[in-house]
Amino acid sequence: MKFRLLTLLGVSLLSCSAFITSAGFAAEEISIHYVYSGNPGVDLSKMSGTFKISAFSDDRGEENLQLITETDLGMGNGGYQADQALTALIQDAFTQGFTSGGAQMVESDEAMSLSGKLLSTEAQIIEREGVEMIQLTLRVNVQLQKGGRNIWQTTLFGRGRTPTSDGMTAAVSAALDRMISELVRDDYFLQEVL
Repeated sequence: MKFRLLTLLGVSLLSCSAFITSAGFAAEEISIHYVYSGNPGVDLSKMSGTFKISAFSDDRGEENLQLITETDLGMGNGGYQADQALTALIQDAFTQGFTSGGAQMVESDEAMSLSGKLLSTEAQIIEREGVEMIQLTLRVNVQLQKGGRNIWQTTLFGRGRTPTSDGMTAAVSAALDRMISELVRDDYFLQEVL
């Protein structure tokens, strides 16, 4: 009888500690108000027709579409999540980048469109020249459509590095900047759109 009570008490304590541990390590939600401030480096007003950035899908297999990373990066939390779906951030970032480059953006009846899927996110702490940095990599497959068919595709690796003191929000912005830069400087992509 005593053994059963002790076993039941032990199981109860383990259950409670597991609940407290998982509740105590929830992903920290961060607010991301991304604004593209870079220079695409190419005149996108010369694109052959109107352009639309279509919705992106999340192919990471995550239930939480806002999750940036489950890695706590030594901060003692359960990782980081954005205040909106990462795919919405990616779609908005590309829209801002193309608009900044002078592309004629439309919501419908487009000559060409860009869509894609988020394949993975990876975050880690690295050291560069004695500075501890957050390195966030967004792996995104993008497809260019024209006339209802795919005419080009690639996988982009938007890798942003920022000092840890700037936080995860800055790392997300840097990764989005890098992803836009990688796309609009791809010669094969430019051959299709210009």
